[in-house]
Amino acid sequence: MRKISSAAREALSAQKETSTKETRKRLDQAMKRLVAGTPQALPAGSRLTASNVAKEAGVDRATLYRFHRPILDAIRQAETNSAATPRKQRRTLSETEAKLKEYRTLVEEAQGQVAALARINYRLDASIHELEELIRVRDQVISDLQMQLNQQPLSSSVSPLKRNKR
Repeated sequence: MRKISSAAREALSAQKETSTKETRKRLDQAMKRLVAGTPQALPAGSRLTASNVAKEAGVDRATLYRFHRPILDAIRQAETNSAATPRKQRRTLSETEAKLKEYRTLVEEAQGQVAALARINYRLDASIHELEELIRVRDQVISDLQMQLNQQPLSSSVSPLKRNKR
């Protein structure tokens, strides 16, 4: 068996580390492109899966599974979040629709109350006009009576009221 020199071992180790970093960087960029919906190697709108990330990065899928567990975990987390998002959106939508229905009911009730108050207001306004007319007629009658009193000479048949002194 042939022995590998320490210099060769160090060179291989450095190459492996550089290669791993470069591959991790490519996988990370590929995942970001897929999330953004702007892949370069796959059709637009491709789903975020481990296989698609590996294809987008130009890496064998086995490499992703063997050596890049953090990227694989991030892909799974993003898949879980994206799967939960439509459910959450549906729940939010149904809650919003329920609130909308409740608000419409409240608006209809408020509109009914406004209409009832408008009818009351109309009747009160009519009563005010009627009362104002009655007051005008009363004032006219009072004015006419005062004129008649002022025009009549003081006759002996009319005597001033006497007050009782106590």
